[in-house]
Amino acid sequence: MAKKEIDKSRRNFLFGAVRKIKNEKSDGPVASCAACIDTIKEANGLYVEQSWKAARVKYRECLRKDKNDADVRYRLGVCLYREGMFRQAKLEFERALRLRRDYQDGLLYLGLTLVRLNKPEKAVALWKQYFNPLAVSVQRELNLQVGMIEEGMADSADDIAEAVEQAIAQAGDHVG
Repeated sequence: MAKKEIDKSRRNFLFGAVRKIKNEKSDGPVASCAACIDTIKEANGLYVEQSWKAARVKYRECLRKDKNDADVRYRLGVCLYREGMFRQAKLEFERALRLRRDYQDGLLYLGLTLVRLNKPEKAVALWKQYFNPLAVSVQRELNLQVGMIEEGMADSADDIAEAVEQAIAQAGDHVG
């Protein structure tokens, strides 16, 4: 029996309208195949609870069934980032961006990961592409850090990353 595909764009469009009417926020990625529905729900719950390792295991399980899910790759990258596994996180963010070039939060976190890998100058090009009008604190912090890096006046990589992470925390639900 062939795996049953789910048209994510159509589902996101339909459920997005319902969520907007009810003023609700999405819980995270939705399954792209029927076999992943329960696993992705469990992974999203663990992600919200910040149980990074357990969520990472579940997201990997989903990727074994569908390797081309940008949302799951992004969430896996965040889990890896939060666990301090920056090289692996970088790979997942790059894969998510290969699947979906306009993935704004992927740009944000790939840049942040590069900073954690002590390459802040490489984050500049990514952060210049990032645009999220709902996350003003993040936009402001990125603009500041980009300017400082470009002028050669940047703080240490750890200080840059901590400042951006703090802005992400302030933005709350507006950053995935």
